[in-house]
Amino acid sequence: MRTNFLPTAAVSLAGLLMLHAPARAAGETLFDFDADEMKSSEWRIVNDGVMGGLSKGQMGVSEDGVLNFSGDLSLENNGGFSSIRTRKLEMDLGEAEGLVLRVRGDGRKYQWRFNTDARFRGMEVSFMAEFPTKEGKWTEVKVPFSDFTGSFRGMKLKDEKFDPSKISRAGLLLADKKEGPFELEVDWVRTYGGEDGAKNLVETALADGRFSILAKALTAADFVDFLQADGEFTVFAPTDEAFKALPKGTLETLLKPGNREKLQAILKYHVLKGSTDLASALSAGEAESILGEPLAVGFSKGRVRVNDAAVVDADVRCSNGIIHVIDSVLLPPEPANDIASVAKRAGNFTTLLAAIEAAGLTGALSGEGPLTVFAPTDEAFKALPKGTVESLLEPDNRERLTEILTLHATKGKVSAGDALNAGKAKALSGESLNFGIVDGRFEVNGVTILKTDIKCDNGVIHVLDAVLLPPSKRQSSKGDCEDGCETAMHPTERIEAAIERGVPIFNGGDHAKCATIYRECLLQLSTDGSIDKQVAQAMRSLIERADDVSSATERAWILRRGLDHVHAAYERR
Repeated sequence: MRTNFLPTAAVSLAGLLMLHAPARAAGETLFDFDADEMKSSEWRIVNDGVMGGLSKGQMGVSEDGVLNFSGDLSLENNGGFSSIRTRKLEMDLGEAEGLVLRVRGDGRKYQWRFNTDARFRGMEVSFMAEFPTKEGKWTEVKVPFSDFTGSFRGMKLKDEKFDPSKISRAGLLLADKKEGPFELEVDWVRTYGGEDGAKNLVETALADGRFSILAKALTAADFVDFLQADGEFTVFAPTDEAFKALPKGTLETLLKPGNREKLQAILKYHVLKGSTDLASALSAGEAESILGEPLAVGFSKGRVRVNDAAVVDADVRCSNGIIHVIDSVLLPPEPANDIASVAKRAGNFTTLLAAIEAAGLTGALSGEGPLTVFAPTDEAFKALPKGTVESLLEPDNRERLTEILTLHATKGKVSAGDALNAGKAKALSGESLNFGIVDGRFEVNGVTILKTDIKCDNGVIHVLDAVLLPPSKRQSSKGDCEDGCETAMHPTERIEAAIERGVPIFNGGDHAKCATIYRECLLQLSTDGSIDKQVAQAMRSLIERADDVSSATERAWILRRGLDHVHAAYERR
């Protein structure tokens, strides 16, 4: 059991128990044993000595904020109870349906008690409801208000109705008629049910009063609208005291406009997609923040913690999610700066990264390197003929996909200046990468490099506006060209090779295979850096038009006419 308790005869508990309190929304914390909140509501021990009994009870609050109610129950002299109770107060819990207590006990049943304005013979009526405990285990127990029954000095009062909107005192009592030592620990007491979630996450935080600095941070990071948008979120919300505990000057620096991106990253580290209650988070043991970094959730030093931050209030229900209150700011780990991580954070290389994963090459981009990667954007992949990306990602085409991807990388850190000075480099695929300035554009193999020299720990990234496609395998003659399109040849020779291969296949009745040969030839011609860009775009448009045709015969003729037009255009040159 816990040690280092602060013994007291009149302990003040959570400041959320206040005189003249307004109606309390469901999901609020009533008792949270925070040292700063222990001055508002006094509690005291009441043993059966008032009736001549010999039971002994005591209470204290641990340094990490847990109430301890313990002692020894005696049945001598008609005794047999020990209790703790608050001073007089006014509390309106009319909007809630009951209580939730986080407790660790000794296997005995305890009673939660309330007094209201109800009277019997002019004296206060107590309303009680029992709750079980498990020996040595923390549990969360629900106590519905409908379970509370009235009593006066041990006499049950069936006609008295409990009104949670008129509470005047709260307390705990043990009276299970079992002699011997007892010990109950209580971490917190909250309400549940009723009008949970009437306000959204931001409105709830603003109304709470503990999150004024968090509100400033959300505004400075342009993050308010995000948390008010459609969808549900879970927010681990640091209190004002948590922000004040950051090293001197840290908060002021984060709130400056120039640090918005860093502040956004910190805030995103506090948010999960979906509505996750604390029990679910604990069961999983880990949750992924919307930053993409994991958060560890578990018990440590007697408290539920998210990483090292203690949860001081949990499951605050909102219309679009849940808030868990924490006592320190979560600082995300320094982001990885390898090629794969940098590309992922950029957000416009999702297709490239999916292709790299499909080809089993992710480890190469996160390894020691160094590598230089020529990275096509998502828009570059979209510009490929319809169905090309989907086809490449199929397991049967992994070899071809690897050939394409390795054409986009070379060993070492090759800056833009190095590439221009050298004029060419050898790709990992073994093919040549040729660099130059064309019409004021920096190009590699005829493809424009949009952005250069994105530095990573294990290399450098240059951004491309199109996908580099490798030539097909070199063969000795037109007839031996496997793909029907020999890229070592002049474009007219490539077309002739494709037609020579396709015609007998078409005449043999396999029109679909013939169409595939013609399509492959046009596709490779369209990505050849030596081909005029307008011609290349026309070829890609033709491929897309053919792809929308269901008839293999018509598709083959469309592609054949395209090959003929391109061939004629080159013949006229």
